Amino acid sequence: MSSGGADGVRKHRARQEIHAERDKLLKRADKKNDVSRFLPNDSKDRARAILITSGLGVLGQLPYLTMILLWFFVYHDSFVQTFTMLAVLVAVGLLFLIGSTRRALGKERPWMWWFGSIWLQATVVGTTVGFFLYFRDLAYYWKYQEMRTYTNIAAAQDSSAFGDGSMFLFTEDSSLDTMRAVGFKSRWTGDIYCVAPVVDVTMSQADEIFYWAVGDNCCPQRAEFLCDDAGDYTTRSALKVLQPEDVVRPFMTWAVRGSTYDHFIEAVRMQEATYGDISALSPTLVKWTKDPVGYKNAFFNNAQTVCIWVSVVYELLVLVGCYFIAWRLIPKQKHEGVIRHTQATTS
Repeated sequence: MSSGGADGVRKHRARQEIHAERDKLLKRADKKNDVSRFLPNDSKDRARAILITSGLGVLGQLPYLTMILLWFFVYHDSFVQTFTMLAVLVAVGLLFLIGSTRRALGKERPWMWWFGSIWLQATVVGTTVGFFLYFRDLAYYWKYQEMRTYTNIAAAQDSSAFGDGSMFLFTEDSSLDTMRAVGFKSRWTGDIYCVAPVVDVTMSQADEIFYWAVGDNCCPQRAEFLCDDAGDYTTRSALKVLQPEDVVRPFMTWAVRGSTYDHFIEAVRMQEATYGDISALSPTLVKWTKDPVGYKNAFFNNAQTVCIWVSVVYELLVLVGCYFIAWRLIPKQKHEGVIRHTQATTS
């Protein structure tokens, strides 16, 4: 074989060996690189945000639920237990805030700071809402629960003998004398405060009147009384109207819903001047109703209804706020990539 042919064979073999020994980077050139891991994953972050929102918005509201339940079922029996639990909830919230700092646990923990803040906020809101509900309605309900029920009471009997009573069932011959009813109109509010005497067949105009049915804006100024179940002549039951002093301690009367007791007493005085009747020195004011139990339960039901609506609105606002907080707590992804520079060489 000539030298030229041998050189050609060697060159061909060398060329084949060069193609066979490819660079490592060239060997991976045909492979597909998964770049999705370097791109932001919105679906995963959104799932994390929802999970964090649930934790903050549900677990963080435990103090709110606790305080509401305490106001509804515990406070009327034990102020000490309620105050103690309030102090514990505040202490737990402060521990979360302190624990979020680097000095406390060696590392900053933002989630603990946010959780502690939401915890303390829920404690304050639950205490405030419960306070409002209790002194607006629940205080009356629980006071009625503690009082007694009396039956077969004659209108001529002195009401001071039944001072611990809340519900009364009068005798068959007891009734409202609507023809001697009056309405006292307040010059400040324009409301009409109505009163009508409760009498029986044994009473004359010279006898003291111990029981007065009352109502708001349900009568003209004279000789008609349309309040509650006064129009049903078979009604003989009533629920006592409580004064703020009957419901709470004297230093807390400011917190109880506005009382109309004094306005009704003014209406009684007007009735005395108009018809010449004589009222007892401390008359008992009542709501003339066929269902005094339902009237009493309405205080609890009203508080419950208001509580549900307020709680739903508050929880929705908290969840919205927690959703934005959750995005702040999600770690920001660092997008990394590899840039390769290739240089073609020519010989």
